[in-house]
Amino acid sequence: MSPNAEELLPMSPRDYLILLGLSAGPSHGYGLIGEIESLSEGATSMDPANLYRAIKRLKRDGLVEDLGRRGVEATGGTDVDTRRRYYGLTEAGRGAVAAESLRLERLTRVARERLLVPSAEGTR
Repeated sequence: MSPNAEELLPMSPRDYLILLGLSAGPSHGYGLIGEIESLSEGATSMDPANLYRAIKRLKRDGLVEDLGRRGVEATGGTDVDTRRRYYGLTEAGRGAVAAESLRLERLTRVARERLLVPSAEGTR
């Protein structure tokens, strides 16, 4: 049984970025590493060992599912690379990343009200 999304909060930044990365659709590990770097605008890089350890735990928690190996057509259209294992976001994972996003949004709103960060319009 997967936990209630609220039980998982606050979420570690690493877990949040993994789930947010998978919210765009299934990905293999190295693709996910690139997505995490992109989402964080280069502020977060993740080595494969830490990524796969986190994925293993997120799978155990019911937030990520292993979609198995999928063929990737190589240039030329006929070669298939089945070495890559793909991962997807479960419904529980989607709920958890949404709940964490709302939590972070509430905290950001407070920071804006206290003039600690610019407002969405770019003013302080």
